Formats: sequence, structure tokens, C-alpha cells
Amino acid sequence: MDKTISFLLKVNDLQKTKRYGHYEKFWESTSEHIFKLVLIVDYFYHELKLDLNYEDCMHYALYHDFGEMDLKMDIDAKESEDKNVNKLKTEQEQAKINFLSTKYYEPIAKYYEAYQSNVTKEAKFVRACDKIEACIHVLSIDSPIMNPEFFATYADKCILDFPELLPVYRKIKKLMREAYQKYNLEWKEEYEL
Repeated sequence: MDKTISFLLKVNDLQKTKRYGHYEKFWESTSEHIFKLVLIVDYFYHELKLDLNYEDCMHYALYHDFGEMDLKMDIDAKESEDKNVNKLKTEQEQAKINFLSTKYYEPIAKYYEAYQSNVTKEAKFVRACDKIEACIHVLSIDSPIMNPEFFATYADKCILDFPELLPVYRKIKKLMREAYQKYNLEWKEEYEL
């Protein structure tokens, strides 16, 4: 199929790809997540008057999960000490990059890879916003928090990598603590950032 038509059809597939698919109440499409992330990145970029490359930030936000609809995987964000799991994650990420660059559109792979490398200030900013979006998504659903042990510190490392977002994240942590209490989930001292 023509590369352009193939790309356009895949853009449409973003709305069909479920995130958190195994959590019935929490799922959303990849396109919903990307749209919210773009809005959050734009908001904080302007609100905090950041001295970052705006175009790179927008491209990272747009393309960071683009490969999910083809590879049918959303790699678990939880860090693991298991070297086999980390090796598999690395192989999956490389497969996404290779797939994106050969099948669709070289710049997608370029931005995706730059985002995944998490070296630039722009990548750290968008990654922190991505974690904030996930927190807000889960908190906005009137239901006990999914995977509470994991979720309590899900964004911590990324926020520490971009401390300009720490004030808002502290407010989110307060909301998280309240949600845990509401659903009788344990809020441990180490969950505080």
C-alpha cells in the first residue's frame, strides 16, 4: 500500500488501541492519551515559561506512543531488576523504532528514539508530563486505584528529572493520598516524594 495512505490509516488506528486494557474501568485509547498529553505539554510549556524547544516537545508528545497500535504492546513502565525483563524491553523498544522508521515515517522514529533516550531537557519535560497525565487519568475515575503499590510512585523519578513540575506534582500526590484513603488503600510513608 502507498506509504502515505498506510500512515493515514495508522493514525486512525490510534483511537482503537487500548491503554490499560486489562483494567476495565481505567482503559482509554492511545489517541485520547496523546491528545491529553499534547494539551498538558502546551499548558505547562507556556505556564512555566520554559526555555525549551517547543517543536521538539510537541513532536515527543505526539509520537511517544505511536508504535503501540501495531505491536500491540504497551511496555510496563515499572522498572525491574530482572535483567531478562529489561533486555526484553530494550528489544521491544528497538523493534518499535525499526518498525516506525521503515514502515511509516522516518521523523516519527527520530522523535520516538529521542524521547525514549530521555537525554534532552525536552524529553525529560514531556516524560514528566506523560506521567502527570497518567496520574490525572487514574484519579479522575471514581474507582479504587488500579495497581496501587505501583501507581503510588509511578511518576516520582520522572518528576525528579524535571523538578519544575514538582509543585504541581505535590498537589497531585495529595489527591492520590486522599483517593487511597477513600478506598481504604494503604498510603505508605515512602509514597511521599
